[in-house]
Amino acid sequence: MKNLNLKNPEEALRIIRELDNLAGLPAYDLNARDDIQVNIRVDESIGPAAFKTDPLVPGGYKANSLTIRAMRPDIFVLGESLEEFTHDYECGCGKIIDLQFWKLCPFCGGDIKP
Repeated sequence: MKNLNLKNPEEALRIIRELDNLAGLPAYDLNARDDIQVNIRVDESIGPAAFKTDPLVPGGYKANSLTIRAMRPDIFVLGESLEEFTHDYECGCGKIIDLQFWKLCPFCGGDIKP
């Protein structure tokens, strides 16, 4: 399952819908999903690709503006692990990022060219 092209959320959702468990039943119940929104506030003192809890907003986080801009707006969290959808990518700046979370490099702002 590793290294799927999950750059397009609709393609990721299509793949998830096609996954079956050993009994031949759908692996994930997408009808029982929870849509969650997280408040993230800009704080330029935080390093790239990092988040800190926000003491002013309960349940919120702080991140620098590049990290916020680089985040994918829709992330699928299926069960306990995100590892089965990992798609590592080495940016031109030399940093390894997981494409399931980023739409551009959170370290340099560079475009992702898989």
